[in-house]
Amino acid sequence: MIVVVVAVQAVACSIPVFRYALENWRPDPYTAFILHKGELNAEQQELVETLQSNNLDGTGSANLVVKAVNLDADPNEMEQRLRDEFGEQELPLLVVRNPVKRGPPETVFEDLLTPAAVSQLVRSPLRSDIKDRLLKGDSVVWVYLECGDKKKDDELFGMLNTELARLQNEIELPEIEEEDLDELAGSPDELKVQFSAVRLSRNDETEAAFCDMLLHVEHDLHEASYVNEPMAFPVFGRGRALYALVGEGIAPDLVEEACRFLTGACQCTVKAENPGVDILMEVDWDKYIKPTEAVDASLPPLAGFSGFGERVEEADSDPVTLAVAATDHEEETVSPEPSQDVAEAAESEDSAKPEPEKTDAVETAARESSPAGDDNSLLQNSMYILALAGCAMIMATLFVLRRSAG
Repeated sequence: MIVVVVAVQAVACSIPVFRYALENWRPDPYTAFILHKGELNAEQQELVETLQSNNLDGTGSANLVVKAVNLDADPNEMEQRLRDEFGEQELPLLVVRNPVKRGPPETVFEDLLTPAAVSQLVRSPLRSDIKDRLLKGDSVVWVYLECGDKKKDDELFGMLNTELARLQNEIELPEIEEEDLDELAGSPDELKVQFSAVRLSRNDETEAAFCDMLLHVEHDLHEASYVNEPMAFPVFGRGRALYALVGEGIAPDLVEEACRFLTGACQCTVKAENPGVDILMEVDWDKYIKPTEAVDASLPPLAGFSGFGERVEEADSDPVTLAVAATDHEEETVSPEPSQDVAEAAESEDSAKPEPEKTDAVETAARESSPAGDDNSLLQNSMYILALAGCAMIMATLFVLRRSAG
């Protein structure tokens, strides 16, 4: 019991889930495989480089790693599986797998390596809109995926908006405990409950990749009983979909349950222990988010709203390996809420991006913050260990005394 209590105290936090996720949880990376035979021509190589420029190993603007696989070369085990599955199709082929969470990775996007395919994979108008809403302060952005029945879609989307408006006025955020204030960027008074909803048509070709990603948030959404049903996905943090409400599950009580969970106190700050799947988005979150406390140098960096692309040294490393390692995250904190200037920068990011600055995932992961943050974390961890050791010694002493008395 003592161990459980200490463990819960170590990971629980009074900061709302949506805010803690925005400040601390870096998106898990997708993996894009470029399957080809022989050498890629100049145009194809340029497309690969376009994808890599949006890679964690490049500017960090998309949670994507890229690996070219020559099917004519001697394959390793993973490459052999790709050859067996896709080797007979027209090449070069772009195959994208979702982040490794539970069970085997799934293909969320597959298309010939073309400019159109590369473009829609990492960006789309709706994802850009969601990014803007989250950076401007929306607690949760609900994505309503239409079923195609206009009457049904209108009714359900109307009900969703009605419930969100009601909940926005009724839900109160948890009181931030004093010991958690250092982990919150800005003042608790700046936090607010704000919900919004966007609508996504399955027939929108510009959003085809985004639609496929949503349909892989849960493993069974492609089953015949669900695939043609309307769906609603609460998206929060840095583009993380909590889960899907499907068909009759898009109901007031379940909408409220999801909203209250995401605006409630974060009961577990370890990202991997929380539900949800990150969406592939071309957003350099680190441009807006900067760490305010030191983190373990072996972990990926955390960021906050005021970090504007600091340059770091380059180092050689396999981006696919780094992407897998990047799925394990710990607590990270950031700087204050975005100013109006930062919000305007977010709006214009798609149309006028700054020249990319080269960064390296290994160096970024090793980025250090203030020494004071290290001391505080060490002191807190030492206190937990001493408390646990003390309790264990007391229990052992009582046990020995009892045995001696017997």
